Parts: sequence; structure tokens; C-alpha cells
Amino acid sequence: MIQKLSILILAFATTSIFALEDIEKVLVQKANTPEEKKVVKSYLLKVAKEHKDLATKYRGLAKAQKGGKAIYQDNRKSEMIELAEKFEADAKLYEEEAGKL
Repeated sequence: MIQKLSILILAFATTSIFALEDIEKVLVQKANTPEEKKVVKSYLLKVAKEHKDLATKYRGLAKAQKGGKAIYQDNRKSEMIELAEKFEADAKLYEEEAGKL
């Protein structure tokens, strides 16, 4: 079960859930009217908040002790911190894009 969870987390880390998706880039480029810009900005800020919340969650998971071997604990902690950092970086990217609108 733990191995499956680790594989799932690593799969998320390597897929395109991080950073702006192509469709989001198109939304930013095509937003011309003030209403469209407001909606896209709201969406980007919402996604940024979700990424910050996930980063906080992963930082909390990195601190949690589940028991088991010390090597496993160290590996799990580093994986959780790495994910948290990626989500924080993506949140910053979303906020920057929202700021451009």
C-alpha cells in the first residue's frame, strides 16, 4: 500500500499537473475584455491557492511520523518536501500570471 502511494505521488510529480497548462496559457492570451480578464485572474488565483494548500499539506506530511525504517522515513520526508516546493513554485507562477491581467 505504501509503495503504491509513493508511486502515485511520484507520478503526480512527473506529470503536467505542475505549472501552467496549455489551455490556461490560451485563456490568459485570449482574455481581452475586463470581464474576461477578471474571470481568468480569479481562476488563476484560485489555482494558486489550491497549490499553496497542497504545499502546506505536503510539508505537514513530511513532518508526520508513520513508523517504520529510518531510511524509509527520510525518503518519504524528502519526497514530500520536494512536492511541497514544486507546488509552491507553481503557485507563485500562477500568481505572477494573474498579476499580468
